[in-house]
Amino acid sequence: MQISSLDLDLRTESAARRSLRPTRRSFLTITAVAGGLLAVGASLDLAPPRGQTIVRQERMLMGTLIHLAVVSPNARRGQEAIDVTFAAMQRLIAIFDARRPDSTLSQLNRAGAVAHPPAEFTQLLQLALTISAQSRGAFDVTVQPVLDARRSGEDDLNPALALVDYHRLHVDGDSVRLDSPGMAVTLDGLAKGRVIDEAVASLRELGYDHVLVEAGGDLAGRGQRADATPWRVGVAHPRQSGNLLSTLDITDAALATSGDYMNYLAQDFSAHHIVDPRTGMSPAELAGVTVMAPTAALADALSTALMVLGIDQGTALLTHWPDTSALFVTKSMAQVPTDGFPMTLG
Repeated sequence: MQISSLDLDLRTESAARRSLRPTRRSFLTITAVAGGLLAVGASLDLAPPRGQTIVRQERMLMGTLIHLAVVSPNARRGQEAIDVTFAAMQRLIAIFDARRPDSTLSQLNRAGAVAHPPAEFTQLLQLALTISAQSRGAFDVTVQPVLDARRSGEDDLNPALALVDYHRLHVDGDSVRLDSPGMAVTLDGLAKGRVIDEAVASLRELGYDHVLVEAGGDLAGRGQRADATPWRVGVAHPRQSGNLLSTLDITDAALATSGDYMNYLAQDFSAHHIVDPRTGMSPAELAGVTVMAPTAALADALSTALMVLGIDQGTALLTHWPDTSALFVTKSMAQVPTDGFPMTLG
């Protein structure tokens, strides 16, 4: 049986994501995971080695397309594993999704407190608070009031900025509490990564060690492709739709990217959906940053923080986290990798 490569057509994917509001980061594209390096948008059927097949599926969850690819000895069993994994992802989405009024996140933002929250919720908030502290507020999980004010076109952001302070979010095993009325939490810089990690864990528990999971430009690759070569990932050019800035091979790693180009408010990309929680303004130094980390949740949060911090302070932040690295892309399209970031292939 021949299996098509998991190859995302940028134009189709970009159009689908632009139809969603709010849109988010889509700086990474999978270029070819079932065969050799392919141009983005190409389609090619490739036969994997005897006894192996790649089973893949995509579904719309949390307002974005989520793609799963599993190397399996049997297509039916691979599909069953994917079905179980999507169910596991749905369970987490029911906790994290701000669009759902019954989610734990929505309950917290509505009431200002949640008693006996799920462990997955408190654990994710603890990670957010850690990075908020390490970045000195360049990443702040309580930035939602500023995002709401910008979205509604408020000229004066000061009232919203007064509600942003991760120190006033209190998390323990039995409760989560916000200190002031009007405060609100966003998990936009964390939830997709955490859902990806859940998918990888689910597939591994089911006996699948060679998988690729992608959601909204964040991804995790474990093991290898069916032909025993690494998963190949392309970093999209932030100014040339349909073109790649670089490509890299990964085996056991997660990647996430923040960029100024996907949802911008000014034609020169000076104003976009990423904001510095301390000022309410879009950061000016970078066009994008890709982070490699052991987990997608960590990569997700760090990519947002580094986009705000810039190259020097962002590189310093990475020293807190072993086995992390980054590729910074400046407004002039210069690529600045940190130590340990995989060599790009072109």
